[in-house]
Amino acid sequence: MVTIEIRKNSLFEEGEFSYDLKTLSGNFFPNKKCKIELRKDWEKRTDYPIRITINKSIVMDTALDPYDKEKVKREVYNSFSEYTHSVLPWGILTGIRPAKIAYSLLDELGSRQEAFEVLMDDYLLYQQKAELALDVAANEHLLTDGLNLKDGYSVYIGIPFCPSICEYCSFSSYPIERYQDSVGDYLDALEKELLFIDRFIHSHRVKRELHSVYVGGGTPTSLSPSDLKRLMGMIRENVPIDGDTEFTVEAGRPDSITKEKLEILKESGVKRLSINPQSMLPETLKRLGRTHTAAQVREAFRLARECGIENINMDLIVGLPEEDEVDFYNTLNQVYDLGPDSITVHTLVIKRASRLRREQMETGGDIRPEDTLIPVLQKGSYDYLKEHGYEPYYMYRQKNALGSSRNTNQENVAYARLGKECLYNVLMMEDLEDILAFGSGGASKKMFRGSGRIKRVENVKSVEDYIKRIDEMIARKQEVFDGT
Repeated sequence: MVTIEIRKNSLFEEGEFSYDLKTLSGNFFPNKKCKIELRKDWEKRTDYPIRITINKSIVMDTALDPYDKEKVKREVYNSFSEYTHSVLPWGILTGIRPAKIAYSLLDELGSRQEAFEVLMDDYLLYQQKAELALDVAANEHLLTDGLNLKDGYSVYIGIPFCPSICEYCSFSSYPIERYQDSVGDYLDALEKELLFIDRFIHSHRVKRELHSVYVGGGTPTSLSPSDLKRLMGMIRENVPIDGDTEFTVEAGRPDSITKEKLEILKESGVKRLSINPQSMLPETLKRLGRTHTAAQVREAFRLARECGIENINMDLIVGLPEEDEVDFYNTLNQVYDLGPDSITVHTLVIKRASRLRREQMETGGDIRPEDTLIPVLQKGSYDYLKEHGYEPYYMYRQKNALGSSRNTNQENVAYARLGKECLYNVLMMEDLEDILAFGSGGASKKMFRGSGRIKRVENVKSVEDYIKRIDEMIARKQEVFDGT
């Protein structure tokens, strides 16, 4: 047990700081529970605001002002680091958006070098992580410069069906074969929910500008051609897409892609597609429960280009079970040879809801051999892709992960050729404008300008509940978004 005692009325009693300290504790001590509690004798003593004990042994007393947030986090970090003889690549950063810090520093200081020094000295980042955060922040700025973010918004549409469920998946996805009888009812509910967009647009005094539309899931292309055509028609009817709107569809599973479906997407104005192999090794694909082959990946990519899709992303994962460094670079080379416009490198984090986690618990394992390769492959993919003309423009950290600190302190990074980035991902991840999310599991976000406050409006995840409670989902949006 890691216990952090605090003086009453300090900022650590609850909220963000308590979360930050618990996250730091979890990264250094993944198998120990962290408890934050009030000092029992706080009224009688004033010698320290904060005390840390591990297994009832005192490891740190700090005289730092408990309201000096960053200094206290550095002191706690250094205490944990000394105790465990380890460091964390992302230092004291515990949120999932490190590029937001880098973006603010670049804006405030106006110098990359000064921002770099702050990330290294104040936030205790590894050099490579500081460089990565600054690269992403600079490219985000270039991508969003000139956009009317104050009046802008983006749309997410979730299709929760997949050909099969991957072993590592923790999303709310459902096998299309088992839910085939529900697809029509799901699209009925979705069509009703999409009507809210017109109300959203006309309830504001100023014109709202639609910047991007992202259809994700799940795997939207797991729908039949007729259902996919209906979905695209619903979107064109209800979402005011024009020639400047980025329009992305997640066609992540190559075994769900056909020429007919690609033609439907192209005719509907889709500009960007994701085709995600994750790995090109047959043994790995089988192990993960992905029912496609490397040959199908190549064929799906060829068909997409043939149909005129000029912006294609491909996802890869580092740290897959039983893959070594040679295996990953085998995949990376094969994918690069296809010529995608962007490549997103994910880190495998085994989360509670995945089948891989259940298998891990059954075998009694926690720290996997592949975890030691993750930092090496992240750095290697950064060097490889930069050398081959791709720049990192989007990144988010993992959260709610289980396992060693090596596994829980990692990130996903998207690299793209100039002009081929995904605007939606940046706008959504960095909380730059309102997001209207439709479909089961969708999470809308309302930005309150000036205060920095964000209000999330979440749809239910269950397909059955979404269909039954669609009026409630619409009412939730109306309560938050109408007339604001």
